[in-house]
Amino acid sequence: MVNLTLAICAFALQWILSGVAALPYTSGIPYRTKKGHAHPNTALLIVDVQYDFINGTLGNERAYSILPTIYDLLDNHTWSLIATSQDWHPEGHVSFASAHEGKKPGDVIQTPLLASRYNETAMQALYNDHCVPGTVGAQIEEGVQTRIDTLMGTTPITQIHKAQNHLVDSYSAFADNQYYEFTVLGPEMRAHGITDIVVVGLITNACVYGSTVDGIKMGWDVTVISDGVETTSQAEQDEALEELRTWWGANIVSLSEFEST
Repeated sequence: MVNLTLAICAFALQWILSGVAALPYTSGIPYRTKKGHAHPNTALLIVDVQYDFINGTLGNERAYSILPTIYDLLDNHTWSLIATSQDWHPEGHVSFASAHEGKKPGDVIQTPLLASRYNETAMQALYNDHCVPGTVGAQIEEGVQTRIDTLMGTTPITQIHKAQNHLVDSYSAFADNQYYEFTVLGPEMRAHGITDIVVVGLITNACVYGSTVDGIKMGWDVTVISDGVETTSQAEQDEALEELRTWWGANIVSLSEFEST
């Protein structure tokens, strides 16, 4: 009887160890039963996929085209960190045309450099009011948000609310346009051992551009998924992506190219 018990225990141990050996493993990434692409030491940065940039006050019908790509990156890939950014403007924000008497969206004004002692100024483009906390327009698109909610608890998630200072705009998910204040994104990337960042979102020649450039400035290898970002015209899209590639050294690839590497 003792010999039989020992034999059963030995068989069970061998079965368990063989099963563990068969499990896929990537450093820093939780195991998921769904087959997909694993990206160790890599963060997915989803920039400003908010309703105001899709069908709201700064709506753009081209924005819808990026959603399947972002869904795929969330459904079929594993990441060491997923970060989402949202414009999070208080009412009367400096970027709102409505906050400046006689100004309209599309105008450009001069605003003070907050850290300057010499009355220096910086250019500020003006827009329709957008992405005010508590409005539908500030919310992340439902399909993206649902997937993020599902991944919480298995994948580290960092949520960035940017441009909260009335006096300065913020395109980048890392810092405001004057580098007066920084978000927690940089420290979070370092805390999770990130070496590479993959960027998707809206819009290519503003917040995607700023986030990509700052990621490169801060030392990360940054890849932009070309069919995961959009702006208001193909000409602006092509120009922004080419600048990011040639001026800043970003990797510009399609989703299919990214998945094949």
